[in-house]
Amino acid sequence: MEVVSKVERITGGTSRHWASWNTLCMPVEEGGIGFRSLHDVAKALFSKLWWNYRTKPSLWSSFLCQKYCKKLNSPKMGSSLFWFDNWTGLGALYFLVPQDFGIDETVHNVNDVIEDGEWDVDMLFELLPKDFTVFDMPFWMLETRGYFSVKSALDYMRRRDEPKITYRMTWVKGLPFKIAFFMWKVWKAKLPLDDFMKRIGYCMPSKGWCCVQPNEESLQHLFFRSETTKTTWKYFLLREGIVVEGLTLHQAITKYWTTNVCLRIKLVMQALPSCVVWELWKRRNSMKYGNAVSTSRVIYHVSSNLQALVKVRNPGASRGNPGRSSIGFCVRNEKGDTIMAVGKEIEETTNTVAEAKAIIKALRFYRSQQYSHVWLQTDSMLLKKIMDGIWKPPWIIVEQVEEMMQLMNGDNYKVSHI
Repeated sequence: MEVVSKVERITGGTSRHWASWNTLCMPVEEGGIGFRSLHDVAKALFSKLWWNYRTKPSLWSSFLCQKYCKKLNSPKMGSSLFWFDNWTGLGALYFLVPQDFGIDETVHNVNDVIEDGEWDVDMLFELLPKDFTVFDMPFWMLETRGYFSVKSALDYMRRRDEPKITYRMTWVKGLPFKIAFFMWKVWKAKLPLDDFMKRIGYCMPSKGWCCVQPNEESLQHLFFRSETTKTTWKYFLLREGIVVEGLTLHQAITKYWTTNVCLRIKLVMQALPSCVVWELWKRRNSMKYGNAVSTSRVIYHVSSNLQALVKVRNPGASRGNPGRSSIGFCVRNEKGDTIMAVGKEIEETTNTVAEAKAIIKALRFYRSQQYSHVWLQTDSMLLKKIMDGIWKPPWIIVEQVEEMMQLMNGDNYKVSHI
């Protein structure tokens, strides 16, 4: 255990820690980040050794028993009466056995059924009824089947706290760990902001970098009270009918997480607060070190993160492949700001056909607006390779590919995969 303590102190030293190692080793639903404490793992593995020693006869267990535990496991040589004293803890055996069972009165004391420091098993079988001479069976109570598992031992021995739904909602499947972990730090106020540094004794001038007329930098001001943050939150929250006036940051996020929505967008609703605070933090750092970032740029990056998350969960535009399908595209200027977005449902088809029709729809729009420089981004690697002339198109989209090439002919088009 001394080695374990030294390993866990590798990242220690005398510097300030934002959270204790015990907190980090808690499950995510209990406020940690899911690390496993080496102390708890070591104790669980020691429990496995003890279980094997007590339940599985082997050369190793016999050696340890004879060397260290022989006296502990041997029955005590006492003068208790075998039939009339409560030496078993169940009561006197004379009153426990059936009335018609004949007892052997030649056996008086408990030490009469002990030979060489151990129970005389054969003699016990002769003295007691059959239902009294059943050997104990080891049963691990933490598992329904009764078999020992390190997992159940670790879960039983570890430090515990009350589970909360807000902790579980912080971690979104498919969301990058750095974003989810930053949301965890925001929720627990574990950020090096000026108000926190002042509370721990570091006196310094404070300036909030997110406003034209900055106030003191604090968690609430940076992520919820400044003009940029208000605009960003309202852009997303008002679409769901959530009013942010009069709420704190934690209350607004909790209200957003608990809003009743359809299952298809539940993941997006869960990930949105994490993406918003992450982009606001990036904007704060950029402005602090000399690079201005607009509010619309923040909204664009939040939308991009959510779009990437949706792609991980549902990469196609068709449910069932073939199945119910839809197409859509958005237009952005050279700064990355969204100008317009179009989407509609089409007939039942496959993912590939839906992607091809979406590209044709976008190319037709570019032609109608007479754009001279177009950067086309698609999440279909198949169509990217086909448009670059590397792969041949499947027969089902040959006509769509021919129309794409005609629409792209003569202008400056760039195609990339996202």
